[in-house]
Amino acid sequence: MHAIETSHASTAGAARMVAKTRRTPSITLILPAYNEAEVIADAIMEADSALSSITRRYEIIVVDDGSSDATAEIVREFAKFIHSLRLIQHPRNQGYGAAIRSGFSAAQCDLVAFTDADCQFDLTELDRFVLLSERYDVVCGYRIDRKDSSLRCLYSKVYNLLVRAMLNTGVRDVDCALKMFDVNVAKKLRITGDGFLVNSEMLTQANRLGHSVVEVGVSHRPRTLGQSTVSIKHIPKVLTSLVRYWWNEVQFSIQTPMDRRNSETISSGCFGLNPSWLQIGLIFIAAVFMFANLEYPLIDRDETRYAEIPREMIATGNWVLPQLNFETYYDKPPLLYWLCAISFQLFGISEAPARFVPALAAICTLASTMFFGSRLFGRTVGLYAGVVLMLSVGFAFTSRYLLLDGVLALFVSLSLFTSLEAIRNPTATDGKGSLHLGWWILSGICIGLAFLTKGPIAIVLWLPPVLAMTWVSEAHARPRWRHYGVLGGVASMIAAPWFLMVHLEDPAFLNEFFYRHNIARFAGEFHPKPIWYFLPVLLIAGHPWSFLTIPYGKFLLSRDERSRRQRPPAVGYLLLWSGWCFTFFSLSSCKLPTYLLPSAPALALMVGHYLHTVLADASHPEKHFFARFWSARSATATTCFAGVAFVVYAMIYTDDATTVLFAWAMLWAALLISSLVLMADRHQARIAWGTSAVVAFLFAVMVMHQMVPAYSRSQTLFGESSPLANQLGVDESTPIATIEHEFSEVPFYLNRTNVAHFARLSDRGIKRFLVRNSNCILIVDSHIAIKSLRDQLPAKSKIIPLLQRGPATLYRVSTVPNVDQLAQRETRSR
Repeated sequence: MHAIETSHASTAGAARMVAKTRRTPSITLILPAYNEAEVIADAIMEADSALSSITRRYEIIVVDDGSSDATAEIVREFAKFIHSLRLIQHPRNQGYGAAIRSGFSAAQCDLVAFTDADCQFDLTELDRFVLLSERYDVVCGYRIDRKDSSLRCLYSKVYNLLVRAMLNTGVRDVDCALKMFDVNVAKKLRITGDGFLVNSEMLTQANRLGHSVVEVGVSHRPRTLGQSTVSIKHIPKVLTSLVRYWWNEVQFSIQTPMDRRNSETISSGCFGLNPSWLQIGLIFIAAVFMFANLEYPLIDRDETRYAEIPREMIATGNWVLPQLNFETYYDKPPLLYWLCAISFQLFGISEAPARFVPALAAICTLASTMFFGSRLFGRTVGLYAGVVLMLSVGFAFTSRYLLLDGVLALFVSLSLFTSLEAIRNPTATDGKGSLHLGWWILSGICIGLAFLTKGPIAIVLWLPPVLAMTWVSEAHARPRWRHYGVLGGVASMIAAPWFLMVHLEDPAFLNEFFYRHNIARFAGEFHPKPIWYFLPVLLIAGHPWSFLTIPYGKFLLSRDERSRRQRPPAVGYLLLWSGWCFTFFSLSSCKLPTYLLPSAPALALMVGHYLHTVLADASHPEKHFFARFWSARSATATTCFAGVAFVVYAMIYTDDATTVLFAWAMLWAALLISSLVLMADRHQARIAWGTSAVVAFLFAVMVMHQMVPAYSRSQTLFGESSPLANQLGVDESTPIATIEHEFSEVPFYLNRTNVAHFARLSDRGIKRFLVRNSNCILIVDSHIAIKSLRDQLPAKSKIIPLLQRGPATLYRVSTVPNVDQLAQRETRSR
């Protein structure tokens, strides 16, 4: 990009000298006009005078864009005695861009210039444009001393900043209506918009095609006749057009048939192996990883809670109203509980059937990510995405952990994948492709199931990305309101019956659930965290792939043509999906690490697509060396260091220095040394991410199959590995109460229906419980001091600390009954 400022006289003189020695090029001047009857005559006369002084052969094309005044009639009258004047007339107003497009199409001279018909530019300055056109393909004017109002100048300045930032036009005054093009360049430009964005569109395409562009200062006059057709009301429309053009042409370009064929060719194989078979192999490995060794004790408090609720469903026979400690549990809908209860009835009530549900959900999420990734980007990308998802720290952990979020992630991701399939039309470029109703209805079913899993968050995570994509993308169908009605109806048919039944059984449920556990939770009634909380969570949960953050960010923001063509619209959809999930939960005051799990499939596909781009680009290995080598080696070394740290921590703080731990310690120490040595070997960049994936898999196996089970065995109160039940002589008749902490594993493992629970130490029911049960066991949250507990006991009560294990402290309490209590017992016994 070049900018030139010269004096009028010297440049004009130079132009005349050139004209004497060389053939002066012919010029087409386009004058777009809409209701310019007051000024069009002056515009034509000035244009004819200026062009005749510059070149012998020229033409003036007035494009009447559906004017309702006498603009066209005046042009016809002038055309009778100015033979170089031509009129193109639109039957209706189509917009500024459409007028320029018509003028370019009709141009017959060597150079094509255009300016507005309002006489705000001195057309004699076109001689400098002609001179510069010998060295540059596009010559743009910029207004040196703009004569518009200060408010309009401010609008223009902000708009130019936006255009330069988003489209990289490189010019300071993109909408200056005095530009000149080589005719061959003008004919190549694909002007798709009809509005005022046409200048930005032309310059963006010219840069993309490698044409040279120069700026030159021009004089600007105030408008004295006629009325400007540009006003403040055009700002939203122009900004909308700018965002859509940036999205579709710059950021996530619509792929041509050639681009799609090239992508399919590149994705047809993976290191000479069939990606489909490799995907099946990956699912088999994931199934072994997720379903093996699930029998270790449930971890308090999520796993114990979500296993106890379905156990109580079976015990009471009430599958409508969720209960915990046999009291209504208002927090969540029932789908996870139903699935666990079914698993209990099929396989028995124990840990493995409980964890079978999240493991199965994780396998289905993995398979669906690879399936839809293969449809969107090719089978190799689908395979890479599967590897990324399976080995991400966050997904690997939750795949074997009894939580709602794993099931929610499955149905939310399916709803968003199927919505994309419904609106996706590979041949559409104008947003008018047809909606695939089958995929759309399937998306509604998935939304209904997600709603039954965790409530309205299913709609909150689905609607904004789909609305945004259908609004901004020109390659996707735009559903009408009736389509959203159909989808909402399908989702309601899935979810509404249970909400109706639970309301009939407990009228307070809907208010508690929708207000307290959704709106109030969003406002911070539970788990409040700072707004930046998910930044480190995302980096840790995305390990080892989070080391690609910097190069992937550069890839997304890159302006070069090759990178632009490697970002199809589907990547934009995945970015909207994951970005909205991250933004929404960051804005929420209530935050837990697993809330980001629904974004994991989208992030895995984005990283998988980028990895495929990086590894398959053999012609530019140096361009991606940071991503191919340094990111991978850094991720490997970090994983090895984490492996050493985990093992050392386990040895020091768990008193469990077994032979297996020593073996892991030796392995991780050797791998850490090897990873540091390999950082100096730059010749193995192609396999760097392969070795990183293997190391990440070993880390996942150690943590999920060794560390987590060992931790759960050390913390459980009444699980199989705990001696407490036998040591304390606990049987079905032993009175037990839990205080503050719910300790759901107590009724679960003891298979009891009579374990009392008191949510607060101040609950008066504690004294009544102790009066009724003179010899009982209290299981109390460890943060409660014995003095505070003693203050709540009846008089003449004896409290004996038994032991502390995990988050609980156990006490045996003996209460000496008074005379009245003895008399009541005697009466009851008779």
